[in-house]
Amino acid sequence: MRILRLIQYIRSKISRKGSVVIFVVAAMGMASFTIAIKFFSDAQDEFAAARIGTEGLQARQLALAGFQAGLGALKNTPEEYLFKLGFAFDPPDLQVSDKCNRCFVKYRIQPEDGRLNVNFLVRQSDDMPDGTYRSIFQRFFANYNIPLDAVDSLIDWIDENENREGQGGEASYYDNLKPPITIKNGPIFSVSEMALVKDLSRQLLFESKEPPNWQKEQSSLRFQTEDEVSLLTMDDWIPANNLTAYLSSEGETGKVNVNAARYHVLMSLSDSMTKQAVLEIFKLRRENGGYIKELSDLQSLPSLQRTTSSGVTLYAELAGEGGDFTGLLKTKGEVYRITGVGTIVPREDGQNNPVIRKISGLYDRKQRRLIYYSEE
Repeated sequence: MRILRLIQYIRSKISRKGSVVIFVVAAMGMASFTIAIKFFSDAQDEFAAARIGTEGLQARQLALAGFQAGLGALKNTPEEYLFKLGFAFDPPDLQVSDKCNRCFVKYRIQPEDGRLNVNFLVRQSDDMPDGTYRSIFQRFFANYNIPLDAVDSLIDWIDENENREGQGGEASYYDNLKPPITIKNGPIFSVSEMALVKDLSRQLLFESKEPPNWQKEQSSLRFQTEDEVSLLTMDDWIPANNLTAYLSSEGETGKVNVNAARYHVLMSLSDSMTKQAVLEIFKLRRENGGYIKELSDLQSLPSLQRTTSSGVTLYAELAGEGGDFTGLLKTKGEVYRITGVGTIVPREDGQNNPVIRKISGLYDRKQRRLIYYSEE
């Protein structure tokens, strides 16, 4: 009898409070569902982080393999063949193996001393401005409409003294910025660092300075020769592509590698340099398979026979045969940038971005050692 009464009591409660029970059960179900979704989301994020971590490690190993391959090519291949076999500098992506059809490795080699090294603005021997390089950078900046005062600002940033050059800037200028920054008073190690210097910015250094309608005009000049077409490209109009920053080895002269120099670099080397002279150098390079062995090969170029303000021929000025002038060109490269890239592409579901790792370094062929190394 007691059991029967208990059943009847429960039934009466359900009939009166059925709606409340249903609401409570529904609320509990919704809460459980929300918790489950949050748990799944957190688990998915942790899984994605673990995947990126694992694939990031794999991509780094691929990048390191690419870097080592580039370093091996640079150590074991005569420089002449590196230039004549252009793909040796920038080979295509290589798929690692059939077991990892999403894994790719690549390397690239770039002659770094075909660019203007900003650190040569200050002589290491006495911490004083180098007059030749000051003039070179003034001509170079003028080609891109960059304020010429930036040359003095760069000198002040690099030298260790507190004597302001022209309209440059020393510690007092940077201390009054908002927020203030600390002046380097030492060598610059990357072109990006130059953007911190007074009168310069990332926009001035890394954005294209091509003249209005330049691309359209180029495409309309169908009568141009092969050398005229390659004289100037889109990449040439970005100042940073012509600049470098590394601490040179003791005794380095600051000469520019004629086999790797771009148009604006060559134009900056002398106030007597002309577009025609650069064109003739480019043509000679092409006729020699991309590599000029000796500076004396330039001696026959007509445009390099003109007399400069120093009273010598342009060739003598560039090659260093004009009296005490040391010359600004060389044919053998010394410093090369090696970049290894490892890539793991996303799976077919397309929900993930590629995982990419990059390893870069500067290798001094003359000293046979790395002078810079970084991983990204």
